[in-house]
Amino acid sequence: MRHLHSNAAQYRIDPSQIVISGFSAGGHLAALHSSICEARMSCPRAQVLHFPFLESGAKIFCSDVGSAFANLEEFDSCFPTTMVDAATPPTILYHASGDAIVPTVQMTDFVSALDDQGTPYEYYEVSGGGHYLVPFGEVAAISGGVLDENHGNYAMFIDRALALPAPTCTRCDDIPTQWMMDNGKSCDDAAWHIDRKCAGDPTWNSKGYCRTSCYEAGRGYLGEMCCLASFPEEECTECSNDRTPWMVSNDETCETSPGTIETKCRDDDWWVNKNYCQQTCFDAGRGYDGISCCTNNGIFV
Repeated sequence: MRHLHSNAAQYRIDPSQIVISGFSAGGHLAALHSSICEARMSCPRAQVLHFPFLESGAKIFCSDVGSAFANLEEFDSCFPTTMVDAATPPTILYHASGDAIVPTVQMTDFVSALDDQGTPYEYYEVSGGGHYLVPFGEVAAISGGVLDENHGNYAMFIDRALALPAPTCTRCDDIPTQWMMDNGKSCDDAAWHIDRKCAGDPTWNSKGYCRTSCYEAGRGYLGEMCCLASFPEEECTECSNDRTPWMVSNDETCETSPGTIETKCRDDDWWVNKNYCQQTCFDAGRGYDGISCCTNNGIFV
């Protein structure tokens, strides 16, 4: 995918309009790629899946080479149905009820997952057939006029996929710089760099370092809106927002002291000991280690 983006001019393609597609086991691989891609220029605009081998493909992909896969119980990390999220691209799904290799329930489970996430899709289930493409006219006949029964073909699925709305956010990786790796640091514990680099640094802009951490700190890269995972309320802490004695004496609050927040919080031993401005520090991406504060809606990101 990145090769296509980097060589778009040579191939005379629009890199923002790439659709990934696959048949059977290839359908599983296409859906899996769409479920895990997070690097820049790695995700498709949409996907078209023909009788995708979702569950068995996941078991095979998650099994050790040469081992039996049929009874594998832990395969969620390879199973696109359980991995549908806000970044899953719009999907066209084709299947035939007579398919003895991929049962219809695997398709309807996948569609339910897309529905639950609000991912745009079109699902075409034809009667009869098998683990193969039936004549396109049979698909068009059940499309309610969406597909052209007389002049259409399966290539129409590409156009249909591109006509569906794109995701509003993308998965973002969190790749550290070489200096961070050499010094045992990650983007999560490099607050000094996040505060001063990210979108304001040409090299970071070019390389896309720490994309998730930069976005969470409000310093994301231009044009990128990262999808952020949400967690149940019970996994977060109702944080205090106690002011320092100086703030009290000067009638200031944690929220009205951004300059102080930028230099204190987890970087100041006295603040760490007293847990000053716990909520405001967290909201600014400078929270105290081991404390994840709840946001106003009861979740944290």
